[in-house]
Amino acid sequence: MHVKVHSKFVFFGFNKLGYILPDHPGSNMNRTGRLPNFILHSLRRYSKEIITPPGYAPPPKINHLKKFIADKIKTSGPITVAEYMKTSVSAPLVGYYGQFSDDQKVFGEKGDFITSPELSQLFGEMIGVWVFHELANTGHKGSWQLVELGPGRAQLMNDVLNALSKFHDKDVSVHLVETSDALIDEQEKALCIYKSNNTEDTPHVRKNKSRTGVNVYWYKAIDDIPDGFTVFIANEFLDALPVHQFQKTGDTWNEIYINLTKDDNLCFMKSKGENLNTKGLIPTAIRSDSKRVTWECSPESGTVVNQIVDRITTFGGFSLLIDYGHDGTRNTHSFRAYKNHKQVDPLANPGMVDLTADVDFGYLSSLVKDRVLVYGAKEQREFLAQLGIEHRLRRLLQICKDREQQEQLISERVPWKLFFETIFQNHTIC
Repeated sequence: MHVKVHSKFVFFGFNKLGYILPDHPGSNMNRTGRLPNFILHSLRRYSKEIITPPGYAPPPKINHLKKFIADKIKTSGPITVAEYMKTSVSAPLVGYYGQFSDDQKVFGEKGDFITSPELSQLFGEMIGVWVFHELANTGHKGSWQLVELGPGRAQLMNDVLNALSKFHDKDVSVHLVETSDALIDEQEKALCIYKSNNTEDTPHVRKNKSRTGVNVYWYKAIDDIPDGFTVFIANEFLDALPVHQFQKTGDTWNEIYINLTKDDNLCFMKSKGENLNTKGLIPTAIRSDSKRVTWECSPESGTVVNQIVDRITTFGGFSLLIDYGHDGTRNTHSFRAYKNHKQVDPLANPGMVDLTADVDFGYLSSLVKDRVLVYGAKEQREFLAQLGIEHRLRRLLQICKDREQQEQLISERVPWKLFFETIFQNHTIC
C-alpha cells in the first residue's frame, strides 16, 4: 500500500510593529498577528518560572577565545606576547573590544578602567583649548582635520568639540579611527543627534554631523584618512597595542612566549636562545647597557607614530599622545590585565580582561626625532596645570548659580585630584 503524504510549509515574517504575520493564505492566523486560540490556551497552562533540581549548578562558561589560542599553540607552537595581546583585544566577536555592549562594559565605573575624560569634562576642555592655541601658533589658515585614534566612547572628542565651538571655528572636520563596530555605534550616540548607516565604496565607513555642526567621519585605518593639515590626538590608545617582551639571561636575550601547561592552561615561557625578534628589535643601546635585563617593545606603536609623522611632515599638523608610560629607562616588564578596576592574571581569561603595557616614549621618540620636533614626555598633571585647569574649575564654580551643579563640579574634582596624585605620576604626554 502506498500512502501519499501532503506537506505544507508556512513561512512567517515580522511587520514593522513586530507582530508575526503569515505568508500563506491558508494559515489559521489572522492579519492582526493574533495567535490561534488553541495555542494561547495551551501557553497559559505553563508558568514562566524555571525550577532546578537541588544541588544543580550551571555548566561553566566556556572561553572560546582561550580554547582557540590553546588549539593554535598545540598546532603551531608557542606564540609571542604581542600575538596574544592582539588576538585577545581584537578578535572578531570574542575579542575584548569586539564584545562591547550594554551588558559587557569596558569603560567607566561599570567597566574595567576609567579614562581621564570620564572623570571630568575639564580634561577634554583643556585639550580643546590646547588644540586651538597650537593651531593658531602654526599660522595655518583654511580647513583642517581633527583626528582621534581609538576614541573609546568619544567622551574626550565630545568635550573637545564643545570647547572648540566657543571659538566659532567652521573649518574643522572630525575623523575617528576605530576598528570596533560596537564602539563606533557608541561614539555616534555620544557625538551626533541621529544615527546614520554604514557607507560603502568610500574610505570612511560612516559619516554624520556632530551636535555642534561638525562633519564626523569614521575609518578603520589611519591610511584611509584624507590628505590635509591634521591634528592627531590619542588618549590611552598606544598602551593597548601589542608588545614583545624580552629577558636577558647571562649574555643572551630571550623572548617571552605564551605556551601551555600539562593541564592546558596558558603560561609564560622563554625562548631557548636568540631569535629574529631579539636580533631585529632590541636596539644596540639596550644591548650595551649592562644593567638592563628586561625590555618591552611595541613595533605596532612605532608604526602608528611613523604614520602620524609621515602625514605631519607632508601636509602639516601636530599631535598629542597621552598614555601611561615612561622615558625608556624602566627596567621591568609592564604587561598586565585589569578586570573591574582590579589587576588580574593576564593569561587566565583572554578576551574578557583589559590588556595593557606602559608606553616607551623614549623608544617612540628615537624613531622620529630626526624628522619632527618632539616635546616631552612630561607628566599629565603638569601639562594640565600649565593649561590652567584649576583656574578653569574655580571660574566654573563662580559662574555656576545652581547649588546642585556646584556640588557636582566639586565631586568631580575630588576623584580627579586623587587620580592625579596617584596614577598620573606615570601618565605622560608626548
